[in-house]
Amino acid sequence: MKMNPWTLSVLLLLAGPLGADPGWHVEYPDSFCVVEGSTATIPCSFTHPAGLRVERVVWCPNHMFCQGTTPNVYDSSNIIADSRFQYLGDLVRNCTLKIIKTVKQDAATYRFRFETNGDKYTGQKGVRVTVTNGEVVKVRSSVTDNVVKEGGQVTLTCTSACSFHQLDVHWYRNGHALSETGPALHLSYLTNNNTGNYTCSLDSGWQKTSAPWSLFVVEDEDFDWHLTVSVVLKVLFAVFLLLLAGLVFAKRSAPGPEHEIVYSEVVR
Repeated sequence: MKMNPWTLSVLLLLAGPLGADPGWHVEYPDSFCVVEGSTATIPCSFTHPAGLRVERVVWCPNHMFCQGTTPNVYDSSNIIADSRFQYLGDLVRNCTLKIIKTVKQDAATYRFRFETNGDKYTGQKGVRVTVTNGEVVKVRSSVTDNVVKEGGQVTLTCTSACSFHQLDVHWYRNGHALSETGPALHLSYLTNNNTGNYTCSLDSGWQKTSAPWSLFVVEDEDFDWHLTVSVVLKVLFAVFLLLLAGLVFAKRSAPGPEHEIVYSEVVR
């Protein structure tokens, strides 16, 4: 299909600098899965030719260019914005966007645009965000048995319909929040204090929470066995030394051949 040269020029102008200058670039994932009700962070970075200063950044859904008065979820020049969409980036290189308590209506293709004192650019590829209900949230373990010996380690992973990269995951033991966050919980140098029921949640409101996974930390029987063997070996070695010392003493105390000859002469 042929396109009017004037129309093509306008489209390129709206998208950003004319031509494929590698100095202008926006990088984000092709797609991103979010569980409804959870909080997700979409990683994003951008670059532009040296010597320019970024004056405005915009995130918008389902629009090719995000220019002008296009509906958006974040606009650095507009103090009125949806509080569920938080810009974690800056005006230098980082354009990360955080979505809090996602709803189904958040499913869209989002694009990032930045405007400098010399030109402007929109990341045409965009990132396609899908929102799932995430009904089944599970805790998976790196070990097949729920019983782990003291000093051991285990990794618990929170899983659901989405891969949990960049999703906020909260961990609990016996209903009490842990300081660790993220899709994986690493427990090492285990003690009896680690025993309990572990759950993970995709939001602080417990709306998307897994069934509990029970961990039992027991004493290291192998350690006790090695200790017992060590004590027995030490006792046997001590007995051996005593027997050896007794034999040496007995040999030194026994009469020699010369004493026997003298004794025989006296008897005669």
